[in-house]
Amino acid sequence: MPVRPDAPRRRGLRRGAALLLLVLVAGSHRVEARPRPEILDAEERRQEAVAPDGIHVLDGSCVLDHGNLYVNITNHGLIGSQYTQTYPYSAAPSGQWPGGSGDEYLWGAGIWIGGFVNSQLSVTTGQPERELRPEADVRATIYEARENRQVRPIDDPALAGRRPPYFGADDDGDGAADEDMLNGIDDDGDGAVDEDFGQIGDQMFTCTMFDDTALVRELYPDHSPLGLEVVQRAATLAAADADDFIMLEYTITNRSIHTISDIHLGTYVDCDIQRRGAGASDPDDLAGYFNGAVRGSDGSFHRLQIGWMRDADPEHPLPGVFGAMLLGHTTDPLEYWAPHIVGVESFHIFAGNATTTQQGEPLSDAERYDLMAGGQIDRDRRPDEPGDLKFMFSSGPFPTLRPGRSLEYRVALVAGAGMEGMLRNALRASEVHRGRWVDVDGLATTGGGGDRETLVCLGDYPPYNDGTDPIYNYRANFMDEFCVAPDPIFGVEVINPTSLFIAPDGRRCIYVNADNCEECFRRHGRECTIANDLMNTPSTGYYPTGAPGGERYVPWIATSATPPVPPRARVVAGDNRAEIFWDDRSESDLDPYTGRVDFESYQVWRVSNWVRPEGATDSAGPAAELWGMLAEYDVISSVTDTGEQLGRNTGLEDIRYRPVCLDDPRFAGLDTLMQAFVDADTEGELLTFPSLRQPNGAPAPGREQFLPWESFPTVLDTFFAVTARAGRGGADPVQAKAARRYYHLLDDELHNGFRSFLAVVATDHLLEWRSGRYRIVGPGVGGDPGNFRLAVEPSVPAQTPDQRADLGVNIYVYPNPATREALAEFQHQPPSRSDPTGVRVMFNNLPAAHNRITIYTASGDLVATVEHDGTGGDGDASWNLMSRNGQEVVSGVYLFAVHSDDGRFAPFRGRFTVVR
Repeated sequence: MPVRPDAPRRRGLRRGAALLLLVLVAGSHRVEARPRPEILDAEERRQEAVAPDGIHVLDGSCVLDHGNLYVNITNHGLIGSQYTQTYPYSAAPSGQWPGGSGDEYLWGAGIWIGGFVNSQLSVTTGQPERELRPEADVRATIYEARENRQVRPIDDPALAGRRPPYFGADDDGDGAADEDMLNGIDDDGDGAVDEDFGQIGDQMFTCTMFDDTALVRELYPDHSPLGLEVVQRAATLAAADADDFIMLEYTITNRSIHTISDIHLGTYVDCDIQRRGAGASDPDDLAGYFNGAVRGSDGSFHRLQIGWMRDADPEHPLPGVFGAMLLGHTTDPLEYWAPHIVGVESFHIFAGNATTTQQGEPLSDAERYDLMAGGQIDRDRRPDEPGDLKFMFSSGPFPTLRPGRSLEYRVALVAGAGMEGMLRNALRASEVHRGRWVDVDGLATTGGGGDRETLVCLGDYPPYNDGTDPIYNYRANFMDEFCVAPDPIFGVEVINPTSLFIAPDGRRCIYVNADNCEECFRRHGRECTIANDLMNTPSTGYYPTGAPGGERYVPWIATSATPPVPPRARVVAGDNRAEIFWDDRSESDLDPYTGRVDFESYQVWRVSNWVRPEGATDSAGPAAELWGMLAEYDVISSVTDTGEQLGRNTGLEDIRYRPVCLDDPRFAGLDTLMQAFVDADTEGELLTFPSLRQPNGAPAPGREQFLPWESFPTVLDTFFAVTARAGRGGADPVQAKAARRYYHLLDDELHNGFRSFLAVVATDHLLEWRSGRYRIVGPGVGGDPGNFRLAVEPSVPAQTPDQRADLGVNIYVYPNPATREALAEFQHQPPSRSDPTGVRVMFNNLPAAHNRITIYTASGDLVATVEHDGTGGDGDASWNLMSRNGQEVVSGVYLFAVHSDDGRFAPFRGRFTVVR
């Protein structure tokens, strides 16, 4: 598609954003030989303490985990978490597949961008150097969207991210779609921030990085910046047939005043495949390159170009194959399209601890650029040639990138069981990426119809020396001339002035077919050239890319069904039990294709007594195969268009729940006041109950009547949610508001002290397009419960003062004696950074108060202190057998004392035994 000038760069700051963003920043290090964490040199430590320069996200909190491949995303060049290091983000999943397994297939990856500015060569890398950083702006952080709503850095349901071709893509109703990128900036200059962004996938992270910030210049004084702005979007899908890959999309803009020439774009990957916690990485990986045409589900061919790596451990290799694949890049019809940049131009495998001449990793910009531009494809490593390997593939050259112009570059990271499974998932990624040309403006006159979908205009490109415009040398139906004869064919003449039309902005333009060679490849599964004349070969299957009126290309479209948005849920632990509560928002969620509700059922899922995999963190959660459905409740009388009943028709009444606060006498009269308040909001401006006070602490006008319940904010939220408002049209319209409903399920088959997970997802109908409309043909799909998991650890209830008076003290330690066997039975977890022992003892029947548990040796030496809050009803606390000095305790008899801040609970003293 043609390159485009970028939107205005900086306008507006979202209200309150500055209050939510705190800065921690780290530098980077040149990875020539990876050091052990304990011997990181002083210079690297100094770099990690460089003064702040942007909102570096370093805590590992941005993990793509809505699919089955968990990948850490940063805004400082790195993709992955360098999981064998000790950085703050290294505990996060790096490239973990299956998600939650602890098996890592990626150490670190990043984009490479090489080119010339005024004859000076430069290569900007995201890895192994992090030469892309956020600028010094409070908004320069990572933004997250889920379910077409922003959730990070603030959870704002008013900021919507639907995009074409889905229903309601014009989120703000201004006649344009996706005009305001998710970045905290008013890109379209309308006074609103991020009100209409385009989300790809079911979970998406976006960030903006630069290669010329002060921090980049300080950390890498030998680096010559190209003057680039790089917008990175990383996303994943939750659908079961498309959750083994992540999508990476880069928009690279020249922000300098100089033209960048001979640009090459690349992807660098360092895998180090092994299970977390297995110690130092062994040099036992194999790498290679796959380049082939694979037929997709619609019968057309897909070009798969994949650098891959697998574990070659001779004893216990991990079963997966990890791949990085090129999916697309800018293909400007006049300036960038050329036969040598159809896809991957170069592929190289680098060996650790080797020089560049011995296939080692290139360290200088000149070495890196030579490999990117060399046009060489390295052979696959043989089974007898494993090593500490990295690889890089590149595309190019892109002849020029003038100031203000942009390039687009899209890749996928994919994993699968063996080479066959990886290729199957890679094909699915290609199908999702292929997307479609869509009619965004609803005008059949825009978009050329069928294949002519790319708009080119006079003045888009520099004129020739004689003053003529370059587009007059091309044919509208065959703009890509690599696969067709240079002479006119089929009577098709070159573009001439009479071929042009006047666009709404006054330019003279024409829609052209700029990807005719790609369409030919889809038909035949091999490159179409002038020599083989495949473009003119008859075929029963032709795969055009355009659509009538389709003036906009939209990649990343999941063709599988999309489940309803999941309900909002919470879980409450009890004694060997847990209760899960959720709301009904799934029942009003509109299908993205049809624009109508197609909710069918709620499914409650559970994982009991979860044991964390070796090397994994608690944040990863259980793997997908561990989830089991606990119950399903579906709507009654839901049928297909042929009259077939769907589901068991249980109805939802058995799980209906009425919040107890609605009948609490302390809140008598609140329902009447809330009804009047809701009725007054005739335009429906309030999505949630607002704050009762202004920033200066004074009561907000019109809300004084709620001040008696100010100390019950959740109760006010509930009363607001369940209060309905009738709508009406006419001269004095009122926006309707539905009353929220709630559901509840009790799970009484859990065990105290053991971590379990519960989740509620919603399912929809399977829809097919028949006879001009979507029809219900069967049960649809539900969300992945792992994406909406709620952790719960049942416990004995805290002892109240009345129970203490009636029953006496009943505090005890379990297991006691704490032998190796007993500790192993009590949900022994593999050690991790946050849990160095993986074992614990529990103090049970603690008071309903704030308690301090002090633990001593038999001789009276203080060993550890445990703080416990029993005011919420939780009656137990755990100790991991680590002393206050960070050492595991030895065998012996230990004394403990429990002191409460409530004078009704006298101090208690007891003892227990540890046998190691």
